[in-house]
Amino acid sequence: MRVLEIAGATPHARGVDRGRQVGGVVRAHWRVYLDLFAIAGWSQAEVRDHALASLDALGAWWPDGRDEVLGVAAGAELPEWIAAALAARTELLVARGGPDASVPPGRECTILATVSPAAAAQVWDWHRELGDAWHAQQVRGGALGYAGVTEHGICAKVGMNDAGVGVLLAILSHVDDRPGGVPIHSVLHRILAEATTVEAALAIARSAAVTSSSVVTIVGPTADGGRTATAIELSPVGSEIVEPVVDLHDAQWLPRSNHFLSERLASGSRTFRGDPDSPDRLTLLRRRIAARPTPVTKATDLVPMLRTAPGEELGDICCVARPEQPLGRAWQTLATVAIDAAGLTILEGSPLDAPGARLRVPLR
Repeated sequence: MRVLEIAGATPHARGVDRGRQVGGVVRAHWRVYLDLFAIAGWSQAEVRDHALASLDALGAWWPDGRDEVLGVAAGAELPEWIAAALAARTELLVARGGPDASVPPGRECTILATVSPAAAAQVWDWHRELGDAWHAQQVRGGALGYAGVTEHGICAKVGMNDAGVGVLLAILSHVDDRPGGVPIHSVLHRILAEATTVEAALAIARSAAVTSSSVVTIVGPTADGGRTATAIELSPVGSEIVEPVVDLHDAQWLPRSNHFLSERLASGSRTFRGDPDSPDRLTLLRRRIAARPTPVTKATDLVPMLRTAPGEELGDICCVARPEQPLGRAWQTLATVAIDAAGLTILEGSPLDAPGARLRVPLR
């Protein structure tokens, strides 16, 4: 597992530091991103225009975030629109680029969290061809340091900050999804960079004019000194907190796959990437919750509950790409992340794999 240490006294300086470290990997994999954008129906000129529109939306909402993206471009010696397109790659990939565009079917991330103790874990699923284009990171220099995993050139994804606020992400799909809004990865970035409580994280998420849909699971301290976990669904038409599932022992759980649970937002839902098994994965998680004989005490207790072998049970939580699958269809679980009061654990690969590289970042 590659671990980058990013630092700088200003957002732009941190971006430059990141860009210098990741520029070679970004250049090596940029064609893969362009091919994925083309599969989604976008020409390179459209990618550029939408990326710059998203960068403008980010600048209006969070100028520091825009400055850091521009720093990535400067440090990597890349055009600004490429750094902007990486930041907004979700917005470009979840929206159809035209009437003839066909987004290939695929699976995405699955999350499991408990409200008390406040703990969460997720598998991060992404394209096999980008399996070498991600890294773990520790970022310092701003008001809050943070750690987590992200793709080369993207400032943040899932992770946890020094205040103990952690974020996990799963993508949803709505008929109003489109490019050009505040990137969801920038929403996660700002939460990690600024939020000291779950309430502050929720306020940041609600304030962003997003144009792609997702569910963000937030774990951390509360304003009254406690700890909790919650999940907020975001879409172009609004946001909503989803109530947890209560098991036979009165424990509260937040299982998530890739479809809306809010009735209001689900009215505009579309199946994510033509993926029919999101309900199956959620059903499997709920069955495992109901069957669990002992309470959860830490986030890593959740990781075995995310383990599935291909075709073994209803809903494959762990993605295993097959050799014959082409670009856009070869999904692979690249990392597993667990967050609790003690800190952050990153495992290279999926719960299905033999134990591989592990990074443990204790809460400061």
